[in-house]
Amino acid sequence: MNAFQPRMVSEKRGIAVIGRPLAHSSDIGLVEIWQARCAPGAGGDYVSRDPRLFVVIEEPASEISLDAGQRAARVSSRKLSATYVPPEAPLSMTFGGATELRHLDVHFDLERLGPIEGFDRVSAATPRLMFSDSRLERFARLLEQACARSPAPLGLLGDGLLTALVSAAFGPPSRRPGRSALSDRQLRLAVDYIDERCGETIRLSELARLAGLSESYFSHAFKAATGMPPHRWQLQARVRKAKRLIGRAEASLSEIATELGFADQAHFTRVFRKLAGCTPMEWRATCR
Repeated sequence: MNAFQPRMVSEKRGIAVIGRPLAHSSDIGLVEIWQARCAPGAGGDYVSRDPRLFVVIEEPASEISLDAGQRAARVSSRKLSATYVPPEAPLSMTFGGATELRHLDVHFDLERLGPIEGFDRVSAATPRLMFSDSRLERFARLLEQACARSPAPLGLLGDGLLTALVSAAFGPPSRRPGRSALSDRQLRLAVDYIDERCGETIRLSELARLAGLSESYFSHAFKAATGMPPHRWQLQARVRKAKRLIGRAEASLSEIATELGFADQAHFTRVFRKLAGCTPMEWRATCR
């Protein structure tokens, strides 16, 4: 599969990019972490042909205002926030004063991302300006940390975090995490472990031991942090790996099912269809 290529037109005024962005790219989307220096009154106009999330990950020194024209009311804030921009929707940004801005730009392919709970035709076409969600903020931080740690492609881990971030943006609102949610470090250890061994049998006791917690506490804390139980995260990792293996066309579907720990090809097909929105055969046809 070819890497996703964003298609955005932008016009910036008084915004200077600092250094090169950290990035994760795959066939489902592109994540870029940017740092920019903005002059008083700076601004920009943007239109993307693909769905886009703009996530502010460090509170700016000056208020930011976003305007999506007639599609949504103008919003201003200095807080951490996320903004969803539908395909072809214009977005204008202005800064009330001088500031530096650290943010994620997330462009993604709806066809390849797979079904996202709460993401339907209406939500896909409706801008959402400067909303906040604790899980989304968590995944944005983990994506930045993962990109900063490794110059090599993030692979399944990056795609897992990208998918989780988009899911958090459109899923049920989460409450601010308390002591019951995993810390960033505990969650990073757990998802790294799951993604590296997604085709194996992973016991809850192994994950709990990594986090230094009891099994019951870990299970509850993982779901509080991610919105899903550990087994669901592993199934999603298996499907993401299956997509890559199918795209290479080097193995049969039954061989891929066995390699990824499914009981048989029928079980593999059921799980794949549920999480990817199509069958493995249909996915192979799109890869060709």
